[in-house]
Amino acid sequence: MSTSIPVPETLADRIRAVAEETVAETDLYVVDVEVRGHKGSRVVSVYLDADDGAGVDDLATASRQLGFVLETDEVVDGAYRLEVSSPGADRPLSLPRQYPRHVGRDLKVTYLNGTDEARVKGRLASTTAEALTLELTNGDTLDIPFSDVVDARVQLPW
Repeated sequence: MSTSIPVPETLADRIRAVAEETVAETDLYVVDVEVRGHKGSRVVSVYLDADDGAGVDDLATASRQLGFVLETDEVVDGAYRLEVSSPGADRPLSLPRQYPRHVGRDLKVTYLNGTDEARVKGRLASTTAEALTLELTNGDTLDIPFSDVVDARVQLPW
């Protein structure tokens, strides 16, 4: 009996798979991939991060390597522009792996509370593999499982 590996179905999924393979031997990991536009004028944005933050040199190297593989393997049909960057402060935290380096920072989190969505602001006190813990302004703490997080964003101090 042979097992088959599922084939990614969307262009973004195919690019993500190539990007993950490209950075597998580095400290970088893929946070998100976005494909905008139409055939012949697409913009492919790949967001990479590292547990200690993604450096400019690391991103430039990853961009060159990823661009080479995308071109060689003809992953994207037609002309496109490749953008490789770190997620930046305005993008939501989407992977549990992103949270630990933000301990001590203020977050705004939208999460599932039963069947409803709730919103809360607080200081990220700690994380585990399964959940984040926020310290609220009244001193209470709130544990939120990552599986319940709808949106979480670092709140900038200005």
